[in-house]
Amino acid sequence: MTIDVDQLEQALQALVDELRKKKGRLIHIEQPIDYYWTVPGDVLYNPYENPNELTLGQLSDDLEEMTKIASKTSEPVSYDFVKISSLMTMIGHKTVW
Repeated sequence: MTIDVDQLEQALQALVDELRKKKGRLIHIEQPIDYYWTVPGDVLYNPYENPNELTLGQLSDDLEEMTKIASKTSEPVSYDFVKISSLMTMIGHKTVW
């Protein structure tokens, strides 16, 4: 699989633009949500093996990391894609337009 980073950026920008147009600059999630289940990365992409363990992630931690990256008080690392994707997953599940 090859991912074109320019296309990824364009798709993400289109989604963010549409989200902003439909929901505004700030998104308010009605029910309190903070913790979520994750599957460890070594099993996540192996459909031939059932995950034996789940771990917990925390959206407030992910949001804090995103804020640090956006304000340039923290250098981004590749694992930040995982954290931001958790926020994007929550937005995808909890907002409707």
